[in-house]
Amino acid sequence: MKKLLILLITILFINLTSYAIEEVQLEKENLNFNKLSDIYYGNVENNESINPLIRLFTKKGLEFENSKINSVKIGFLYGGQMKLGFGSEQSTYFNHDFTVIEPMIIANFNENKTKAMFDINLTRKIKDYPNNFTEKISKLYISHNITPEQKILFGQGDRVPNTFNGSISYYNLDTVMKSQSGRTIGDYRSVGIRNIADYKYFDYDIGVYDSTRYMRDFGHGLDFTGKLVLKPFANLDNIGDLKIGGAYTVGEYANSYHQYAFYSAYDYKKFGIKAEYVNADGYNSIHYSNNNADGFYTTLSYDINDKFSLIGRYDYFVPNKAQTSSNSAEYTIGLTYKPYKNMKVLFNLVRTDYSYKDDSNMVLFATKFII
Repeated sequence: MKKLLILLITILFINLTSYAIEEVQLEKENLNFNKLSDIYYGNVENNESINPLIRLFTKKGLEFENSKINSVKIGFLYGGQMKLGFGSEQSTYFNHDFTVIEPMIIANFNENKTKAMFDINLTRKIKDYPNNFTEKISKLYISHNITPEQKILFGQGDRVPNTFNGSISYYNLDTVMKSQSGRTIGDYRSVGIRNIADYKYFDYDIGVYDSTRYMRDFGHGLDFTGKLVLKPFANLDNIGDLKIGGAYTVGEYANSYHQYAFYSAYDYKKFGIKAEYVNADGYNSIHYSNNNADGFYTTLSYDINDKFSLIGRYDYFVPNKAQTSSNSAEYTIGLTYKPYKNMKVLFNLVRTDYSYKDDSNMVLFATKFII
C-alpha cells in the first residue's frame, strides 16, 4: 500500500512539472489525461466503449440491466499537504502529511432515485477518539430523491452545514485551510435525518442529528441545523451569480449550545467575493466547548485563465469572548493551479497575528486529486 501511494504521488508531480501528456490505450481508443478527466465527468458520448473496470470510476458508474442495482460507482479522493512555518521568535518547522486518502463506493437503486454510499478517510485521526475505525468514516448513508429537487438522507452524509465555510468539501476549498471559524466551530459530520433541496431561486438543508460526532457515542442529545440560501439573480443574464444565506444550530451535549451564521457570495465573470459571519454560544464540533466565540472572513478570487486563479482572504476570529485578548487575524494570499478538471494544486502564504502569543507565518502547498 505504501509503495502504491508513493508511486501515485510520483506520477502526479512528474505530470505537474513536465506537462507531459502520455497516451493511454483503452478499448482501441487513445486517451490523454484531459480525456480521462472527460471520462470522469461523463463527457464521453459512447460509455459502452470504455472498459467495465474503468466505468466504475465514471460519472454514471458501471450500469446494470434487469437488476435491482442500477449502477455502482467507485471513487477516490487524495490530498497531500506540505507546511513550512517560521516567525520572528519561533523556530522554523516543516512537515508533510497525507490529509486525505479517501476511497468511496456508491450504489444506485430504484431507477436511480435511491442511493447508498460508504466513504472512509484512511488518514483521519481525532484526538482522544475511542474508536479508530468509526472516526475515519466520512459517509455512511441512504438517500432517496422525493422529486428532482428534493431528497431525504438518513445516516452520516456531508458535513453538517452549521457554517458555510466549515461545511465545504475538502476538494472544493478555495484555500489550503478552512477559515478559523469554519475549522473550529464547523467541519464535522454526524448521524441524522435531513431534507436537502436545490431549487432555481433557493436551496436548503434541514436536519436533526445525534449530538455526537463521527458515531462516537450515541445518546447524549440531539441538535437541529438548518441552512437556507437565496439565489435572487438566478433568472438574470450577464449580471453575475449572487447567493445570500444563513444557518442556525441549536442542541445539547454536555450543555446546551446554539450558533448562527450569515453568508453572501457574488461571482461575475472572472471575479468572486465571499463573506461570512459566525457567532456561537457554545459549540459542539469534533470537540465540545462552552466558550462563546465569533468570527468573520472575506475571500476575494480572480481567475487569470482556465487553469490559474489568485486568492486573498482576511479572517478574524475570537475563540473565547470572555477573554479580552484571545483574538487572531489571518491574512492569506495564494495561487491555485488546475492542470486537469479533477486536479488542483494550491500554494498559500499565511500570516497570523495573535493578541496572546507571537505572530506566525506559514507557507502551504497542497495537491488534490479526485476520481
